Amino acid sequence: MATRGSAGEAEGEASREVVFQAKDSGCRERNKITDIHGGLIIGGVAALALVLWFLLSCWKWKRVLNFFHKGTAGARRFEYRDLATATKNFSDDNKLGEGAFGVVYRGYLKQLDREVAVKKIVNELNVGHKDFFTEVITISEARHKNLVKFYGWCIRGHSWNIIHFMCGWFWNTENKELFLVHELMKNGNLHEYLHNSEIAAVQSWPTRYKIAKDIGSALFYLHLDCKPYILQRDIKPRNILLDENFHAKLADFGLSRIANPDNNAVLQTTVVGSAEEHVDVQTTAVGTEGYIDPQCKKGGKVRFNCPSNVYSFGIVLLEIACRGKRREETCGLYRNKGDVVEAADTRLEIGADFERREMERLIILGLWCSAFETQHRPTMQKAMDVLECNAPLPDHNFITNSALASSDHDASGASTANI
Repeated sequence: MATRGSAGEAEGEASREVVFQAKDSGCRERNKITDIHGGLIIGGVAALALVLWFLLSCWKWKRVLNFFHKGTAGARRFEYRDLATATKNFSDDNKLGEGAFGVVYRGYLKQLDREVAVKKIVNELNVGHKDFFTEVITISEARHKNLVKFYGWCIRGHSWNIIHFMCGWFWNTENKELFLVHELMKNGNLHEYLHNSEIAAVQSWPTRYKIAKDIGSALFYLHLDCKPYILQRDIKPRNILLDENFHAKLADFGLSRIANPDNNAVLQTTVVGSAEEHVDVQTTAVGTEGYIDPQCKKGGKVRFNCPSNVYSFGIVLLEIACRGKRREETCGLYRNKGDVVEAADTRLEIGADFERREMERLIILGLWCSAFETQHRPTMQKAMDVLECNAPLPDHNFITNSALASSDHDASGASTANI
């Protein structure tokens, strides 16, 4: 009996073990099926996401290409190796100068068969590609005989293909070296010739008056012929370049922005108002002390508008005619004597009476343009009419009153250019 019982128990244990093994095997099969289904679902979702990512990348890539090609017709993309070869690997011997927004190098580009100026942008603000292209489009569309000619651009380390663009979704591709290629102005900048040069050409009044009209013509074009208009936010003699015939051209569009009410995405720029309301451009980028409109710097922000450009233009006019004189000194001469020619650069060769009248006209226009209150300043159209002798200057009292307000502000501690 004991043996029969023991055998029964053994059979029961064996049958239970078989059942447990069968159940365990079934669980493993079900888990395996579940794992397979889960893998298929995850794989399907991943594949779908990959397809959607690819389609969306293609769509965005096409938009980027359309955005670029639409605006930069006539401007070409250069390879970094070509710019490096042209500038001897950006050697110090080829350096022409540097400023807050970049370093400029002289180079010879075989593709253009000419010497060029290559500007390496200082990208401390981590400017994005769209912002950079917006600036490139601004430059390429602005074409005028008194603007430095723009040839093209380069982004170092950027591969222009869809794969690179797709990968750019996962890591930062914006921190690249940016380059602009311009025509080379062989006579350097106006500041050098006003302060460091004894070349006879710039000591003659006709040359200086022509330079003044060239600058005015460029600003007239940017303000009135460009739609939307363009602001050059650092107008000063160092940004006025001279060609071999001493024709002046406005340069350094690293500080230029489009005043477009419908686009506020340009390099930390916010646009307020509309073109008809004299758009204000708020920005963290500041022009050069002494040339920047004191009205710009209010409330802790810097605002540029067309009258701001006119103010800087006025200071440059005074420097062209009165090198070495402070603005308030010229104001005092005009206010007290009604004569400003005494303030003129002593190196200037003044000949006929009409040259004396031109000088007086230029200096008074400089005082008018640099009036402290924006409502007292002329538009660029009025300023050019005066330079072309197609319009009279305001009367003595208007100029002295507006100039007096400016001089009082300067004396109270505001920035004043030492011209």
